[in-house]
Amino acid sequence: MRKIIIFCFLAFGISMLSQAQETALTSKGKVVILYDNGTWKYADLSVSDENQQIETSTQGSIPKPTISDKPLVLKEAEIEKTTFIEGPSPKLEKYFKDKNIVRCDFILSSKDGKASLKTEWKIMNGEAYSYFGFIKKDSKISLELLGGQSIDLIYTEEFEPKEFSQYGFSTYSAQLDLTNEQLTLLQNKIVLKATMNWSRRAEEYPVVAPSYFLKAIPQITE
Repeated sequence: MRKIIIFCFLAFGISMLSQAQETALTSKGKVVILYDNGTWKYADLSVSDENQQIETSTQGSIPKPTISDKPLVLKEAEIEKTTFIEGPSPKLEKYFKDKNIVRCDFILSSKDGKASLKTEWKIMNGEAYSYFGFIKKDSKISLELLGGQSIDLIYTEEFEPKEFSQYGFSTYSAQLDLTNEQLTLLQNKIVLKATMNWSRRAEEYPVVAPSYFLKAIPQITE
């Protein structure tokens, strides 16, 4: 009986995910999931039912909430480090059964009216340069957003890895700037996939914090 109940819950969850079209941020800062039929629900299930009760349209569907399009006003702030990417490298998997993980921590900050993103990469291999090379000028992290859109975060400087062969890992500490247009898009969408374009190859990695920008951008804006 317990297995049947668990299966039902899993089936229901898969059904809900297949119906979801996109995730957006309302003008009140709530994350909502939008559906093809015009209905929506709060992504945070702790939001009370009272907040979800709105008048239905003449067709009987619930109108989509208004998405904030106000110009962003940055304030000086720095967000706590968060692991955004963590998963196996397709290249390293070919040679190493265990030591093949790539991780990237994000630190979003704003100063003097400009937003920047520090990316701290950690490669579980002491010879990262041999496999990935370096982060060159115009290297980019391509983010695929829910709803089919994508955005490229571009580095403007070159960064070489620090290799710690005796400990079996390498690091890249690199920073890039974010435009207001990029921030506006990222504050309304969750990230599904991330592709890093190293100087030697491009690799797609799992995103473990898809709602990072939804939560972080409001903390650096007025």
